[in-house]
Amino acid sequence: MKLLKDKKNELDEINKEFLAETLSGSASLHEALSTFVNDKLKKESLDAVIKVEKKCDALKDKYVQVLYRDKRALPFLIEDRYNILMMIDTVNDKMEFFSRFLGVYPFKFYNEIKGEFTDLYGACSKAIEELVDCSILIETDFDGAYKKTFEIEERKREARTAKFNLLGKLYKMKDDPTKVYLTSKLVTYMYDIISWVEETSDYLRGLIIKYPSK
Repeated sequence: MKLLKDKKNELDEINKEFLAETLSGSASLHEALSTFVNDKLKKESLDAVIKVEKKCDALKDKYVQVLYRDKRALPFLIEDRYNILMMIDTVNDKMEFFSRFLGVYPFKFYNEIKGEFTDLYGACSKAIEELVDCSILIETDFDGAYKKTFEIEERKREARTAKFNLLGKLYKMKDDPTKVYLTSKLVTYMYDIISWVEETSDYLRGLIIKYPSK
């Protein structure tokens, strides 16, 4: 039992740091986008997202090493814990990719779609926060975690509405086709993040159904 407790504590500590870094990356991306739509892109915030992804990669490797050190210590949970970690790590990967793309986006953002874009990245940022909360709650409070998955689902709906309102305006613009196309990629890449966040929360909901109530 002591082996199980020690290992669980070690995993918890690494996971807390991993999730805290994920939140930090999301906050930095939100800051970058807030400055971007106001024509004052803070590139240091994009760099911070990229650094977070590297830190999370290192933490991920450390977590996996501890997880597989003694497979008998966490029966029936090893594969699930591994999958949760990898799915949240993909959120970091997608944020890093978006940050690199935004860093080379060569145009001034359209003022006409600023509101919808703000709604889109706001929903994304909130969904990531809720996913981190859900990942923490699932350790001790299945009911709380279950409710969080539906909050994330609502953020996805908000993002979907913002996305199509935004694209509806964008595709009607008589402007440089390259700018329209690259702006649409900003939208789809951002929406891809929140779509993956919801997919991760669906996986967590499945685990809640799979295991006995906590």
